[in-house]
Amino acid sequence: MFSLAFACFSFHFLKREFETLFVHRFSHSSMPLINLFKNSVHYWFLSGFLIAYFLYSPSFVSPPLPMVLTSALVFVTAELGNFYCHFLLKNIRPAGSTERKIPHGFAFELVSCPNYSFEILAWISFAVMTGLWSSWLFAAVGGLQMYLWAVKKHHRYLKEFKDYPRQRKMLVPYVI
Repeated sequence: MFSLAFACFSFHFLKREFETLFVHRFSHSSMPLINLFKNSVHYWFLSGFLIAYFLYSPSFVSPPLPMVLTSALVFVTAELGNFYCHFLLKNIRPAGSTERKIPHGFAFELVSCPNYSFEILAWISFAVMTGLWSSWLFAAVGGLQMYLWAVKKHHRYLKEFKDYPRQRKMLVPYVI
């Protein structure tokens, strides 16, 4: 089971590297220095150390196989949904531009930040797949950060675009 979790984990980070190199169009040329430390703690300690330590521990006990396989399927589906959202976002901003437009299509018809929704779903499914408290901690910390980003982005959309669809929620269709 831990090899399936490792494959999902690796798939996520390889996908992120691919997106960074070939998909994302960043509006700022640099990142605040504090983010370097936050990202390092989040990715190196919470995921790289804590998840790996408990996942590869001799005392690791896998959840039941049907739960693991179902969770892996949800994880991959959520990762592909996240990728498609990033692809749609890329295509609404011309190369070299900082112009912002209202995202439309796919899950953007329901929520402002479906890329975050799909990533949160992926990490929740990973936590179910492994059954590890460290995976749940990683999902919770990442989910909280994405929720905070979604709040800011949703409010910015509402303020910036007078014709922004008012029925859209931030992260969870019809709820949040």
